[in-house]
Amino acid sequence: MDPTTLSVIDADGALCAQIPTTPGVSMPPRKKDAQPEEAVESGRFYELRDQAAGARRGPYKLTQDIVFPEMTRRLLKDYAAAPTEEEKAKILFGGYVDAVEALYDDRPIEEWRAFLSDVRAHYFGQGAAELPGGSQGS
Repeated sequence: MDPTTLSVIDADGALCAQIPTTPGVSMPPRKKDAQPEEAVESGRFYELRDQAAGARRGPYKLTQDIVFPEMTRRLLKDYAAAPTEEEKAKILFGGYVDAVEALYDDRPIEEWRAFLSDVRAHYFGQGAAELPGGSQGS
């Protein structure tokens, strides 16, 4: 066998392929019964992710058919940059803006306000509307 090629042998001992290698660079021999190592997630990113998992609010389920997306950093950035309340609603409600409008159009305004307050509390925490810069009811 050529020392500048890696020979790939199948389970029956037959030569499957020869792969060119870089001279002077070698790989350690692999045990026949060795299993591939599982990737281990380590570092603060993973620790913080796991720690925050208990605080995640998840998607907002208004009805069986209307479920708003879970808040992500990207959605939050888009929400903060949105110039109007209508644009903010499109971001929070995903593709359900028209469905939400239709659901509440003929309902009492108090229900609409309660819904808006609940959505804000879900995404931003209780009392979000009362904070400086918080959104006020529409």
